[in-house]
Amino acid sequence: MKAVRQRLSPSMTNRGIDGIRMLYVAPSAAPDVIAAAVAGGFDLVTEDPELVIVGGEVLLQPEERRRRPGIGRPAWSRSAVLRVLALTSRPLQQSELAAAVGVSQQAISLALSRLSSIVTRDEHGWIALDGALESWVHDYSGPGGTVGFWYGLDDPATQASTALQLLDELELDAVVSGDLAADTYAPWQLPTTVYMYLPEIIDFTVVGFSPAEPRDATMIIVVPEDPTVAHVAATFGARYRGRHFLADAAITLWDLLNTSTASTAGEAADRLREVIRNGGLGA
Repeated sequence: MKAVRQRLSPSMTNRGIDGIRMLYVAPSAAPDVIAAAVAGGFDLVTEDPELVIVGGEVLLQPEERRRRPGIGRPAWSRSAVLRVLALTSRPLQQSELAAAVGVSQQAISLALSRLSSIVTRDEHGWIALDGALESWVHDYSGPGGTVGFWYGLDDPATQASTALQLLDELELDAVVSGDLAADTYAPWQLPTTVYMYLPEIIDFTVVGFSPAEPRDATMIIVVPEDPTVAHVAATFGARYRGRHFLADAAITLWDLLNTSTASTAGEAADRLREVIRNGGLGA
């Protein structure tokens, strides 16, 4: 058994002893850690939410919250407004925020009114207050959606290149995040996995990948529910290759903290935070 006093990240679960089934006890766990436990990779007990997963079986889970249709849905646009302002090095007008997030100026106005404790307006436009980035990281529930796990033999950069070549043939755009994006924004560690957002699930067996369990995956593909991931990337993320973008630096930071399997992911996240704070990686 291994008990930790912090949120359990994927990198922490990679340090088990071969041949010994591990039980992790933690205050909370990243979504990919919970998925790996459900897949049978190890046992898991968390406090928030209350979860007990043993042998891949969920023995205790929080009661599903009941909600009326249209109520309690993730506020994707409001969350995106906050992360865009947290990334920018200059004030932005509502029209610029609307273009970046992909919603109407009326929706931006409503979002800004609900973010009044963490954003403000000066004579030039809207800016984020101190702590906006950490507030977003803490409150963001993740992009949601469908996840596919793949295994490849090449290094992450080569795997990404192979996958993107297939996507080029299919005329599909990818948003590259996680280790590879962080290595571009703020180099610190050798990437260990490929993490990409796509508009639809693709069969990568045709280019040499094999389906994998979450704990064994070297490439993770997400079709996000959050529609702003791709839209903001096209505005604030750098080009990765050809038609494909890097995720914006805030999404990249969140993915580092919640999905990276690298043992130094926390340090890489700190480095990325520093780069963002020292000038922004947005407009």
